[in-house]
Amino acid sequence: MSIKLAQYLAVQGWKVVLLSFPESIVSDRLPLPTGMNHVRLSDMSEEHLQQQLKAIAQNYGSIGAFIHLSPLTATATTAKAILKQVFLIAKYLKKPLNEAAKQGRSWFVTVSRLDGNLGIGRSSDFNPIHGGLFGLTKTLNLEWEKVYCRAIDISSEINPEIAVQSIVAELYDTNKLILEAGYSPQGRTTIVNQNYVISGNSKIKNYNIGQDSVFLVSGGGRGITAQCVIQLAQVFRCKFILLGRSSLNPEPSYAKGCNDEIELKKRIIQDIYARGEKPTPTRVTNLLKSIVQGREIRETLSKIEQFGSKAEYISADITTGVLVQEKVAEVAAKFGRITGVIHGAGNLADKLIEHKTGQDFESVYVPKVLGLETLLSCVEIQQLHHLVVFSSAAGFYGNIGQSDYAIANEILNKFAHHFKHQYPNCHVISLNWGPWDGGMVTPEVKQIFAKRNIEVIPVEVGTQMLVEELAFGHQDRVQVLVGGSLATLHSSLEPEMQTYRVRRKLTLEANPFLQDHIIGEHPVLPLTYSIAWMVNTCEQLYPGYKFFSFSNCKVLKGIVFDESLANEYIVDLKEVNKSADKEIELAVTIWSNTTAERPRYHYTGQIKLLRQIPNTHIYKAFDKTQDENYLSLSPYKDGTLFHGSSFQGVKRVLNISSKRLTLECMSSITDAEQYGQFSVQTFNPCTADMQNQGMLIWVRHLYQAACLPLSCEKGENFQYIPSGKLFYTSIEVLSSSNTNFKANVISHDIDGQVYSQVFGAEVIINKQLNSLFIPAEERKMNKLSGNKR
Repeated sequence: MSIKLAQYLAVQGWKVVLLSFPESIVSDRLPLPTGMNHVRLSDMSEEHLQQQLKAIAQNYGSIGAFIHLSPLTATATTAKAILKQVFLIAKYLKKPLNEAAKQGRSWFVTVSRLDGNLGIGRSSDFNPIHGGLFGLTKTLNLEWEKVYCRAIDISSEINPEIAVQSIVAELYDTNKLILEAGYSPQGRTTIVNQNYVISGNSKIKNYNIGQDSVFLVSGGGRGITAQCVIQLAQVFRCKFILLGRSSLNPEPSYAKGCNDEIELKKRIIQDIYARGEKPTPTRVTNLLKSIVQGREIRETLSKIEQFGSKAEYISADITTGVLVQEKVAEVAAKFGRITGVIHGAGNLADKLIEHKTGQDFESVYVPKVLGLETLLSCVEIQQLHHLVVFSSAAGFYGNIGQSDYAIANEILNKFAHHFKHQYPNCHVISLNWGPWDGGMVTPEVKQIFAKRNIEVIPVEVGTQMLVEELAFGHQDRVQVLVGGSLATLHSSLEPEMQTYRVRRKLTLEANPFLQDHIIGEHPVLPLTYSIAWMVNTCEQLYPGYKFFSFSNCKVLKGIVFDESLANEYIVDLKEVNKSADKEIELAVTIWSNTTAERPRYHYTGQIKLLRQIPNTHIYKAFDKTQDENYLSLSPYKDGTLFHGSSFQGVKRVLNISSKRLTLECMSSITDAEQYGQFSVQTFNPCTADMQNQGMLIWVRHLYQAACLPLSCEKGENFQYIPSGKLFYTSIEVLSSSNTNFKANVISHDIDGQVYSQVFGAEVIINKQLNSLFIPAEERKMNKLSGNKR
């Protein structure tokens, strides 16, 4: 595939150099075509790599793009070696790629060979270590603001030609919010982060956890992992084998009863002098550290026992496999068979990529990845009930200064999915923790997080979440994200007004919701989805900015999924106003070419993005009156509304008058895949559509006619409407006639707190449309019976 991609890019005018690894790493090679530029590494040392990268720049020109393609097969050893080499390549490409980005697009792209579904599909036939490329790429995307970074996963079932086309499509994608994409025979996959609620009862369900359960825990002697173990002991009364690097030596007599650190240092120095030795600062610090760590471990063991559990601490380097196995076996002989593993060990070496070293990579990678391997070598995997790995939000999002940490944690994430497919009866959880309130988060760091709107996890909350996940968490939820991104992606603005053109092909198959939005005989794209199309495109071009408002949105020629559907739709965007670190306003037009190659304009509007969304307000005119004459209306069944189940969010009509209408609503689409090509980022098109349905209800009630949207003057979006929660839509009538109706549409909660508001929404009224508004259920029955109405 590397050769085919190189050939394709060369034909497109790229100057391509193929950089290959030594034969000891990748031995399965195809002969190179004549004339292809090629550099081969003779070894995997950092010095040799740096020399070869310099040679490439001298012989072929400055490097403006890097694309790494993982081999189809690789052992754990070679996969790690390749991953480390790509990590070091990134280190030395920081300067040239960022320089190239000043002249146009530059690329850092990695291609892994997992399952084509980003390692979260139903396959276990892949090496999770390749998943580390995702953590690296996402971190570089944050560190290198101007460089286009994308991680791609290609299934082995995809043929090389299709794979090359997929990679090239990703190279030129305009969506800067998507950082990872997979390709399998089923199509393209991106990750959507979904909220879910742990459905527990007052009593713990105890999924195979009891007093006979034995957990092997790494990093469990001190810190956050120890706090988690203490909480588990309190709830489950089980047994724990705790592994840690800290030694647990008897406390010196001079230290007993002394808790003041300054006084303790004095006693350490006095003791060293008493033995006729010299107290160096390093020696004093190490002795103090040993005493403090020993106390923390003893306190952990004491608290566990206070709650009726048993625990034993083993001091050992988790990466010393055989030694750890022997020590663990001794404790297991007393406690019983190990039924659960909790991997909490880890290490940090925070630096920007250009300052990283090979040793930094090793110090972070080894305890996380090889440490887990060691833990699993100590247990009978077939009889394991629980596997819990403490990953990090840095792996899911990437994080500035933590490229190696993101790599290691993404490997844990991919490993957890892989393990679950291999052992489906084991309860596997990869907890992607955000920062905890304690440990490394000092008060100063906490203040910085607060300024960046990053929430820390209170210890009592995080430990209880672990208990609940083990007790009654969803058995098929492998990866759980707790907390948000640790870094905010920033998009700098160019001083000149910019223009963009984005192309998209729409298909009925890719958009399941369209089957529930059929007018007459054909699916029709809702106006709110065209607005979402504009909003999403703008947000994707400006990471760090959020949609706040639209204005002058008009339907010129709606998109109908029939023979008139165009092969391609074009979105033209033009900046009309912007202020650095504050706002951007863009004029957007969606159009297509007709068979005569003349433009057909579909939708226009202006979209405003803000760095900071303003606070919402209270809608004081909320009419809570429940009129018995309207509560029993069934607009989805009586021909008022044509919408199918995906759009049926109006639960009750509370009241209607000549001046207003009030609806009680609830979001209807819960499956992200239902949104198809119009994924929810900030603006939810389905929820917005059901708010507009109130206008159709009002028109039918007052004029006994159907209507279709024309335009809206302005809309503002303050906050996301929670899924599964009741909300209210209040419609204020501005003007009406036999042909037109204009209103304001405000959505809010029971207390009047506004989610969104639309001013000057206008529809065209036409009784001839009535016959097209056949209820969705009736239309389906007619179709099945072959009847026409």
